[in-house]
Amino acid sequence: MNFLIFGLGNVGSNFYNSFKNKNNFITFSKNNRFKCLLINNRNNYVSLFKKNSLFIELIGNVNTTIEIVLNSIKKKSNFISANKDLISKYVFFLNFLFKKNKIKTYYEASVCGVLPIINLLDNFYFKDKIFYLFGILNGTCNYILSNIKSLNFSKLINLSIKKGIAEKHYFNDIFGIDTVYKTSIIISKINNYNIFYYNIYLESIFNLNNYIRKIFYYKKFISYFYNLNNYIFLNISLFLLKNNLIKNINNSYNFILINSFNSKKTFISSTGAGGLPTSYSVITNFYQSFEKKIFFNKNCIKKKNIINKNLFCINYLLKMNFNYNIFFFLFDLKIKFLKLFYRKKILIKLKKTYYKKILFFLYFFKNEKYFINKIL
Repeated sequence: MNFLIFGLGNVGSNFYNSFKNKNNFITFSKNNRFKCLLINNRNNYVSLFKKNSLFIELIGNVNTTIEIVLNSIKKKSNFISANKDLISKYVFFLNFLFKKNKIKTYYEASVCGVLPIINLLDNFYFKDKIFYLFGILNGTCNYILSNIKSLNFSKLINLSIKKGIAEKHYFNDIFGIDTVYKTSIIISKINNYNIFYYNIYLESIFNLNNYIRKIFYYKKFISYFYNLNNYIFLNISLFLLKNNLIKNINNSYNFILINSFNSKKTFISSTGAGGLPTSYSVITNFYQSFEKKIFFNKNCIKKKNIINKNLFCINYLLKMNFNYNIFFFLFDLKIKFLKLFYRKKILIKLKKTYYKKILFFLYFFKNEKYFINKIL
């Protein structure tokens, strides 16, 4: 199988460098950093779209990624993306097309860096009712607001670019557009219908006045969702807080607080910006794309004709008070055992036997105190 990487920016380069064996990796980028493919060569570009490939799109633009998406559907290949713009606009349309063609799409890296919110919503909260959710979804904005007292706005942007927290085209981060995309993806997952980014109220951190910069309160750029009797309130704005829990979430860290019917309050925090943390989300999606429900057949007996579904390839060690009735049931059930006596206790090692027989044996001693351990 070939692994096709489109885009070698902060995330793409860290993802590519995390693998030692790069024989099956084919990359395509504007700058051609790793010289894996020639620029302005249409034949090489067309050769990328092959069958039996995994498409990994890390470009970050809608117009250039449509062709990649359509080719992955055409070749019936799984698709991994960190493109928050693409996912927020076409998430349900993409899910429909990919499910119809019996392939999967993964976009964990498009939301909160290394924070696994998409996996949580898919696998843990999929049947739970979420009342409210709020959190910091943009690590670049949080880094700027954490250091706005001591440094200038332009210096903080340059520092964030040097550290890899922000990209060269930082306008979407500063104006809050990336945060809107991320919020729309999360809220759409919660409500099971598409909430478009232009329906969310946005207040950016751009042009903060001197009073707000030097004010005592902690400044956080927070996305807020509240469901009140199926009336949804959405807001992304600058909050002035004194909360002891949230004040320590500084620099490029993100956090999400979820309040739901069954699991009550859940608080998650992790790094949300930077090439290395975000690339780890792409790596997890990379391995998830190969996941299948595999059951390994381990045969305890060499003869294949005597294999039973209830056969477990482990030994059991039983410890209970000494009783002569134990031997009667062991012989009666034809259980192979190794008996050891110790201070009026008996240790019975049951050798590679049937699980149902063990349960049936223990049924006769249900009023006795006994301990059972598995020996691998």
